[in-house]
Amino acid sequence: MFSSGSYPLIDFASFDLATPIEYDFIVVGGGTAGCVLASRLSEDPAVSVLLLERGDARRGWATRVPLTSTNFMGDPSAAYRWPASQSVGDARSLSFVTGKGLGGGSSINSMQYTRGFPHEYDLWSQNGNHGWSYADIEHYFKKSEHFTNPPSRSSPAKHHGTQGEWKVRDMGDLYFSTATSCVAACTALGLPYSADLNDPAAPFTMCAKLDCTIDAQGHRSSTFTAFLPPKLAQERKSHLHICTGAAVTNLDFGVDSSGQQFVKGVAFQTNEVGSKVYRALARKEVILCAGAIATPQILLLSGIGPQDCVKKPLRKHLPGVGHNLQDHMAVGIMYSVPTDQSLHIMQTSRLRAMLELFRYIAFGEGMFLSPVTQLSILVDSTLIDDAGRIIQREGDGGQLPDLELMPIHFNYSDPPIDIPVDAGVFSLKVALMRPQSRGTVTLASSDPLERPACNLGFLSNPADYAAMRRGIKLAKRIGEKMRELGAPLKDLYMPESETDADLNAFVRKTVRTTYHYGCTCRMAPEDDSDAGVVNGELKVHGIDRLRIADCSVIPEMMSAHLQAPAVMIAEKCADMVKLEHSI
Repeated sequence: MFSSGSYPLIDFASFDLATPIEYDFIVVGGGTAGCVLASRLSEDPAVSVLLLERGDARRGWATRVPLTSTNFMGDPSAAYRWPASQSVGDARSLSFVTGKGLGGGSSINSMQYTRGFPHEYDLWSQNGNHGWSYADIEHYFKKSEHFTNPPSRSSPAKHHGTQGEWKVRDMGDLYFSTATSCVAACTALGLPYSADLNDPAAPFTMCAKLDCTIDAQGHRSSTFTAFLPPKLAQERKSHLHICTGAAVTNLDFGVDSSGQQFVKGVAFQTNEVGSKVYRALARKEVILCAGAIATPQILLLSGIGPQDCVKKPLRKHLPGVGHNLQDHMAVGIMYSVPTDQSLHIMQTSRLRAMLELFRYIAFGEGMFLSPVTQLSILVDSTLIDDAGRIIQREGDGGQLPDLELMPIHFNYSDPPIDIPVDAGVFSLKVALMRPQSRGTVTLASSDPLERPACNLGFLSNPADYAAMRRGIKLAKRIGEKMRELGAPLKDLYMPESETDADLNAFVRKTVRTTYHYGCTCRMAPEDDSDAGVVNGELKVHGIDRLRIADCSVIPEMMSAHLQAPAVMIAEKCADMVKLEHSI
């Protein structure tokens, strides 16, 4: 029944084509949220759970090393990458990238752990999603978190959790001196510094140190390794079945005695064209955790969504499915720096790379441990004046930040621009955190193995240009101040000037995704002006025994990276499911 490898995976031969296996719960998608949900629902040995994941169980050494696991572009087993159905600038095509395999994005991302501001969740609640205020959900962050400070620091603050499965770490002192210079420049420009971005009392506009999902041994802590480690999966293999390489083709429906539709199970196949279709039944619920791209695709393939966009027959007209796609669009200005102030030294010096590898293996330190960035600069763009400087207004902390600037110690352009082989690069990323533009996810075809047609919608709302212009100007002021303070920065890749026209042109030429996709099955009333898909219990409107628990349910894009909110959503979903079914 199980594969012979060290990790217990159920194989396809276990599924009888004539008689589907029944489970209490079927979790579709073993990504950031799905691993958490499957782990929580299977805590009771009397509850049977099937976890279906289209990718593999990637467990090699390189998948645990922070630096190598983040460099996923050349590894087709780590991520899906396909062109967006949108061009910007001079017909430049953008790309979508999503995690592939157990752990999903948490297995390949930059490991930043950011919860978001309490006010964001309070807005969720105020807009009709009761039970989602920060007071309601903070304990779910703490439940999953196992936070550790460096030995030289005091005990973690009370808003951190220390008993959870997911390892979160204060990375200690800033690794690169250019990062230290960036903090000094920010404080000189009026941006206060915070040592803990996740402090609920932190101001909206600040320069803050990031926590990372890295364990005490220096390994990436994905939700796969944290919530479904081999020992746990082995202990639960009688009632938790994990099936990889399983592409869900559609949901199966039933109708109860009152005429109400419900989901009774799922159909799935291997990733090979023309392969057999298998089925599994859910006695209680099916929960979609396939992410903001694949979850709406599965709904559309199952007849749930806008009536003109679904694969027939239409099961439920829900206009919000696949709409409201949002992402943190970003650009980067770049400076040349000494090579030892950049991760590029690992490419230019084999000796240095070997030395850093030894440091990592022997002592758990050095560049192989260092995340691509340790700082986040969050800013409300209305506090940036036309010259790119922070407006100091007594007692005015501004609104939720709509910009994030991040110092990144390598070439941030996408696709990468040519730079000298021996050059070091320091980039200042400028990301729009609360965009007005919206994109879509639709079916490219009725073939479930084909990637969906996705339009990021970047810059479709002209209001986004204004915020990006302010962010670029502020980034340039930070770079100038860093130089004044002695940082060895030389202009490498910049807008032609700071006129609106040149800044707009630079944005169109360089804008890129940050892979933070959300909001495509948003949590809101069905008749909401932006078309809700799930209610406050994450149940799909009009369809029984079907929930969604991933970043697609986020009502509006957040001023935060999304992996911590995804885990919180899964934690809360697990508790709601357990309460309803008396588990």
